[in-house]
Amino acid sequence: MSLNLSLNNHRKADFQIAKEILKPEIITSSGIKELDDLVGGFKSGEITYIDGDSNIISKIASQICVNSYKSFKSDIIYLDAGVCADPYIISFYAKKMEVDSQDLLKHIHISRAFTVHQLTTLLQNTIEPIIIRYKPQTLIIDKFPVLYLDSDVDSKESQALLRSNIHKIKELTIKYNLITIFTNLDRKMISNNRNVRKILYENVDEIVLMKKKELATDVRLLKKDKRTMILHLQKGQKRLQNFGMVM
Repeated sequence: MSLNLSLNNHRKADFQIAKEILKPEIITSSGIKELDDLVGGFKSGEITYIDGDSNIISKIASQICVNSYKSFKSDIIYLDAGVCADPYIISFYAKKMEVDSQDLLKHIHISRAFTVHQLTTLLQNTIEPIIIRYKPQTLIIDKFPVLYLDSDVDSKESQALLRSNIHKIKELTIKYNLITIFTNLDRKMISNNRNVRKILYENVDEIVLMKKKELATDVRLLKKDKRTMILHLQKGQKRLQNFGMVM
């Protein structure tokens, strides 16, 4: 007997019923003004996927850790699928935000996965007991798609694991009212190799696509069809708006 793990086999009504249970809307920010203004904050009960080739993406997980802890004084679960988590960078942003870095780091639970099977074990078996014990507000999965592109894993198996894992993450996000954020930084940007991009884009609440330009980053919300630009200014450099020169 074959096991079909397609998300289409899971009733969307199950998620809708859970969403209708009255829960307070909880929002955190990235600390990047243009991005936060565009997104309106990262919301509880939703999955936001930040994709693209802008170096800004490499900073976002650390900044969200700091902002989330500053806002809620709650724990954060940080799953690192790309050897990205750096306590020194998190401490750097904590200092900028006037947050006690030692206290913050005690409340961030970092787990690294080096294979798609390790990531699957974390998501399917390990995460929920940690959520129950520590009651985190935020779940971050850094470089989430990378391990599903491993050439040592059969393409069909990889897709099945991705669908199953996204279903589990959706379930946990709604059940525990989590702010869930996936990131991916890929200079070529993920092609639709193995349908990874398609599966992800179809099964998250919002996609933030950040594309590097010569002097700026183009930021688009794909589902809401909104966009903005983040200008790359030198330290101390001002914009024309600062001088009242833009109508």
